[in-house]
Amino acid sequence: MKKKILITGGAGFIGNELIKLIEEKKIITVVDKKNNQSTLSKFKKLGIKYISGNLINENFSKKIYKKADIIFHLAGITKVPNTDVNLDIRKEKKIYDEAVAKMQNLIKYSKKSSQIIFPSTHLIFENYKKNKIVLNENSKPKPNLAYSSSKLKCEKLLINNKRKHIILRLGSVYGPTSKKRMFNLPNLFAWRAKNNLKLKLFSKGIQIKCIVSSKDVARAMIYFSKNLSKNQIFNLVSEHFTIKEIAKICKKYNNKVKMISTSDKIPYKGFFISDKKIKKTKFKFEYRYEKFAKEYIGKIKF
Repeated sequence: MKKKILITGGAGFIGNELIKLIEEKKIITVVDKKNNQSTLSKFKKLGIKYISGNLINENFSKKIYKKADIIFHLAGITKVPNTDVNLDIRKEKKIYDEAVAKMQNLIKYSKKSSQIIFPSTHLIFENYKKNKIVLNENSKPKPNLAYSSSKLKCEKLLINNKRKHIILRLGSVYGPTSKKRMFNLPNLFAWRAKNNLKLKLFSKGIQIKCIVSSKDVARAMIYFSKNLSKNQIFNLVSEHFTIKEIAKICKKYNNKVKMISTSDKIPYKGFFISDKKIKKTKFKFEYRYEKFAKEYIGKIKF
């Protein structure tokens, strides 16, 4: 009997890439809060079972999780603050509470034998202040904002409840998507360059960004769902650039774009994430930012 796959938040950025890699669509169930006609039609055409609902609701979660053999848990608020300046405290509380409640329901209502693939974030280290420090899976987390704090809490819930899991600490994820998901910096700069808009370099662009392609994220999720020998945490970061370097790559494919340096303060200078552990598994990254920028920005007509 084929394993039943559940993708929470599967109508989103990473979910779309993940679905492309699963050949047999009939074994997939996608759960997402979206219930517009275009989303419903898309999944119907693919032959994928799509259920609209909120996984904070316990009764709903109980029905959703009970038959899943593999759970890719992507559900959560994605557009989150990247600085603690003028934070909306109520939104911060919502981000944290929703993420934790969804993980608690997953743990409570899924089968003990279910394999759980959970995308966490490199931002659990966001409070490291030193530039160029190299962090690995055993480095002490130092989250700050609700998004990173909730991801770390969800990691601990999986580990403490002894659930079968792979935790992937993602870098800043880039890749082709709708305009609504072009807000994180690697995507935003590519989008702005494509549209002949200025690239603003806070603090002269010295901040280091850890990045990874959405396509490699999906590939890693599939890879580890098939190679889940024991519970593990892996950093999933393929490249490191300063913001200025990202801007230069984007400008390379539209030289009309202006780079504007400012003296504004940045929340942290950034850090490097070690990929030694994931390389030992023989997983290989296939996508690079420059290729994405070339293909995305290169389509403009002057």
